Amino acid sequence: MKIRVLHIIDHLGYGGAQIAVKNIVEKINSEHIETFVCMLRTNTNTIPIQTKLINLAYHKYNPFAFLAIARLCKEYKIDIIQAHLQKSVMLCLLAGFLCNTKIIIHEHGPIFRRGTGFIYRLFLRAFGSKATMAIANSHTTKTAMVRKAGFNEESIQVVSNFIDFTRFDRNLYDRDKARELLGIAQDNIVVGFVGRLDHCKGVDLLIETAAIFCKESERYCFVIVGEGSQRQELERLVHQLGLKKKVIFTGLYKNPAEIMIAFDVGVIPSRREAFGITAIELMYMKIPVVASPVGGLVEHVRHRETGILLSQLDAREIVQAILTLRKEEALCQNIIKNAQNYTQRFNGFEQIEQIKRTYNMVGAGRNFSS
Repeated sequence: MKIRVLHIIDHLGYGGAQIAVKNIVEKINSEHIETFVCMLRTNTNTIPIQTKLINLAYHKYNPFAFLAIARLCKEYKIDIIQAHLQKSVMLCLLAGFLCNTKIIIHEHGPIFRRGTGFIYRLFLRAFGSKATMAIANSHTTKTAMVRKAGFNEESIQVVSNFIDFTRFDRNLYDRDKARELLGIAQDNIVVGFVGRLDHCKGVDLLIETAAIFCKESERYCFVIVGEGSQRQELERLVHQLGLKKKVIFTGLYKNPAEIMIAFDVGVIPSRREAFGITAIELMYMKIPVVASPVGGLVEHVRHRETGILLSQLDAREIVQAILTLRKEEALCQNIIKNAQNYTQRFNGFEQIEQIKRTYNMVGAGRNFSS
């Protein structure tokens, strides 16, 4: 008999957790596992997922969605709920009081949040024992779950995110055409960012970096790929600093690799980062990475080996890191080679096997909860 797994997620717009869900359900492909994905609300930019989709279409803050989750578990005879992101985790834990379905919390980063993150952590301390197991996307995330939410270490499996290697194969893309599309000269030095335009991602620091560079050289150009609540604020900052011709906002790209191919350097100036999947994508595409010394990034970006890890998160530090990559050609090439080799472990094969083992343990009734 198949193990029936229902993935619950806040929405299926383009984001790290959403891509992680897509990768899991499409790659698990097991005759012993059947997957379903339920989104709590609709998003205008829903990613395509090849599995059975359920859309509850609730309001963003509907507190009664846990009743629908419990009903779904009974209707579809669900064995395991895998809950992703803050609202989904909280609602699934509440649903656990109304059904006997085993719950796996898949932590992608809300554990680190400020503001509502405090409520989330308190909620996990109070009701986290309703979960049979948890999956953390990095060792840093696992440590936070133990320290901040009171989880038992034995209840947490570390399963890293992974990427679709075919999608990020740089040989599929034309660097010159990407630059032409952006209106960037072929001899410009392109510094790029990919991610959500939110304070935690530190894009404002990258714009400050642009201001420093553009005083010194006309060759530097900055490309920001993504959307988010901070976009208008960031665009105003660009205007105030007189950088309109030097900083390009592309908006959301369903396949960011089409633009990433234009980058000479990728910068990840995050103030917090549970895993840092963009670092892996850039590394695989042979684009040298400059990253902030936070969260899961420090597990991937080893200073002067697989990238440049900032000693502190500061615009002038970012400037120096980029200049190091530009001036020390041998170092840059060595970083590119090491980083590309490092990313081979993120092809999904081992990660999927880990998840299958977790399903089998949970499905067999082995309880790891605190």
